[in-house]
Amino acid sequence: MTERIHAPSIFESNNARTLRPSQVARTFVPPTKFAELIRRRNTVIVGPRGSGKTSMLKMLQQPALEAWNHSSAEGFRQSIDYSTAFIATDLSWGAQIEALGEGKLDPETHRRVGIAAFTTHVLRGLINGFRHRLGQSDNDAEHPFRRATLTADQEGAIVKELSETWHLKPSIASFSALRRSLGQRLVHIREFASREAALGESGRSQRVADNAALHLHFLQAAAFGVEVFNDAVGEQDGKWALLFDELEIAPGWIREELIRSLRGTDDKLLLKLALSPYSFEAQLMEPALGAVVGNDYDQISLWYAEKQEGYAFCEHLWYGMLAERGLPPLAPKDVLGQSYFETTQDEWAVTGTAYGPAGRLGKLFVKMAQKDRTFRAHLHDKGIDPRALHKIDPGERAAEVRKIAPLLAVRDYYRSWGDESGSGEDYKRSRKQATIYAGASSLFAISEGNPRWFIGIVEVLLDWMGKDKSTIPGTVQADELRKAAQRFSALLRTIPLPAELRTGKSERWLLTILNTIGEYFHRRVVVDDFVPEPPGSIIVDTHTPPAVLQLLAQAVNSGALVYLPDSESQVLLSSLRGKTFRLSYLLAPIQRTPLRRGIAVSLSPILKTSSKGTQQQLLLEDE
Repeated sequence: MTERIHAPSIFESNNARTLRPSQVARTFVPPTKFAELIRRRNTVIVGPRGSGKTSMLKMLQQPALEAWNHSSAEGFRQSIDYSTAFIATDLSWGAQIEALGEGKLDPETHRRVGIAAFTTHVLRGLINGFRHRLGQSDNDAEHPFRRATLTADQEGAIVKELSETWHLKPSIASFSALRRSLGQRLVHIREFASREAALGESGRSQRVADNAALHLHFLQAAAFGVEVFNDAVGEQDGKWALLFDELEIAPGWIREELIRSLRGTDDKLLLKLALSPYSFEAQLMEPALGAVVGNDYDQISLWYAEKQEGYAFCEHLWYGMLAERGLPPLAPKDVLGQSYFETTQDEWAVTGTAYGPAGRLGKLFVKMAQKDRTFRAHLHDKGIDPRALHKIDPGERAAEVRKIAPLLAVRDYYRSWGDESGSGEDYKRSRKQATIYAGASSLFAISEGNPRWFIGIVEVLLDWMGKDKSTIPGTVQADELRKAAQRFSALLRTIPLPAELRTGKSERWLLTILNTIGEYFHRRVVVDDFVPEPPGSIIVDTHTPPAVLQLLAQAVNSGALVYLPDSESQVLLSSLRGKTFRLSYLLAPIQRTPLRRGIAVSLSPILKTSSKGTQQQLLLEDE
């Protein structure tokens, strides 16, 4: 059994897992990828914790669609021509399935009772879906959608047929009673496993064979339920999507079973699976072994390799949060100001803007050319006059100037220029408040387009703003961004480690690795000689030890490392080797790094040259 890679997340108070579908709908802002998710296709949605997987899946439920008042809601409703059943993975029931029989059952029996428990959870979700279609969960929906009608006799006939096939005995012939009966089955499965643990293996095979509930399979049982319901409501060709959430916290064999099922799903069913980026079972999705992306299923990634890709979603979410508080629709740049890192084509094109001798970036270039001999040499080699940047033709040279401006901002902010002849560390200066990370586009980048992170940070800023202010000072923004980065760092210390590393102060090793990478990037930008393309991302090379790989997998699933795929077909990972990642921009305010991707360099040399002590070196010993 593979070790589960489960990563916690900051801002758990914003977790959609605890909200009813109608509550999710109240503030849901559809990201661009939502249009891909609603397609009538098997779908694997991939993202780190907090990236919106649960919200997007819950929004496919009928109560959510019926309560949704967003400007684009009606268009989405009209595009969905199937019904849904939401199956929430829960740490408690996942642990309960793993614990069935208290470790005293043989593997085959344990697997069989585990599948029976999982099947029962799936069927309960399906019954909830039936009830949603009939309006039994909400008779007063604002936008009734895909409602079906059954008489009491018709409902009773469905319940009777399903009860016989699923080996259940509900107290009355209703969907509510059938759901309760499935709850009783979970109790009985646990009781059976406990008895078997006590009885031992003698006669077990016959007892298992005689227990009909242990021989149901979730897909076949669900497909039969859909067929019976569809016939009753007159939708013989109706599709149902089973929405499996947070599968990273489910037992590995459940993920394996679902991934294999993508290739041969019953034609009445769609599967929509939410997964974290790293999963050992992802190897089953390789073409030679299983389902093929684009053929058997669609794949959606909920992170942004390039920060600008998430800006539009953040802006829409910003306006939604203002409306929720009854605040006027103020533009984010008007409230938060302009980022130090923001260099746009518009700024270049308009005379007298930031690139002129009196502009913010023009002044920075002149200052750095005077104080930094290595930067001065770079400008000389390129034939660039820092006092005449605004006169450069907006072509190749202009793009180069815009590209290095964010590097100069960080280099100047964190470096002391008192004695340029000094050595590396003499150049560094301490900054208690990283106001350089304030501004609208910086906030958008630092939140990584992760809705839970964005909401958690912006809620605090809007609390400060209230109804009597129209701007938020950079110092206030910097303080909250620093606190968010510190909370994230503290959370990374809580991530479970591989068994071979659980000694001494090893709980800090993952954060030590990430900070070592961040310090390396900081030195290359701030301390070392200026280069226009410093490293800003890592390649997990072949010399990275297995123990470190396990830690990095946790970092990927928590969002601390952002995967930079070569193509969209590679967004789900079963191995990190040879893959490229960058540090989350959420860590930038405490790691003092630019908000840019940078060139990729191998990881193992960075870690081997670390000065973090012998504990770090233990991680680097080849096995």
